[in-house]
Formats: sequence, structure tokens, C-alpha cells
Amino acid sequence: MLKFKEYLVETDIFVKHLKHRGRGLSGLELAMSTALCFTTVLNAAELIDAANTEEEREIVISLLSAVKILGLHQRYSLYVNEFSNKVVSIRDSLFCVVAKINKLVILTDDIRKYKKTGLKIITTRDLRE
Repeated sequence: MLKFKEYLVETDIFVKHLKHRGRGLSGLELAMSTALCFTTVLNAAELIDAANTEEEREIVISLLSAVKILGLHQRYSLYVNEFSNKVVSIRDSLFCVVAKINKLVILTDDIRKYKKTGLKIITTRDLRE
């Protein structure tokens, strides 16, 4: 088992959870069963915006109530440049800043997105090992 017990969960993990129809726990469920999971207000907004119906929106809101949602403090903007040339967007830079300042491991299945940041990144596959 990994020594890290707090994860900053990327949007892709939530989307996979919402689409999960297989046997066993989804990657998000597995993470939540072994660690404290966080996400950002930006990730929450992405998920809510992607909901096409009121029913989907309610499902997303219910899912988000199961994790801690971190806001974005103005001081985070002071560190965006540290990641701006390592990721593709300001959104991803802010996500990295939140992970770094809060000492959280990033949980994503798209490790290419953050591989140049120097931050600790794990995937749901790592959780299953």
C-alpha cells in the first residue's frame, strides 16, 4: 500500500467513476476507501458544467459532496509561473499549485498531463497494486 493518504483528484477520475459499470470498486471508490480525497473548485465546476440534465447535475453534486473541495486562494496565483511552462493551461498550473501548497499527491490516469511538474502523481492502477 502507498504511504500517501491524501490525494488531489483530477476530473478524469470522477468521469471514469460516473461511467463505471464494471465489477469491483471504481478507481475513485478505491482511493476514497484508503485516503482522504480532495479536488478543486475548478474540477467541481467542470463536472457540473458537463452535466446535461438536472438528474446528471444532482448525481455530480452528490458525488462532489463525498470529497473535500478546495477553493483557490489569491496567493496561489503567485506560484502559477512555476508550472506554466510544464503544463498546457493556466487551469492545470493552478491545479499543480494547489497540489504543491497543500502537499497532496495528484491522482489522475492521464499522467502525461503532469509528468514535467516534478509533483508526485499516481494512477488508479497504482492504487490497485
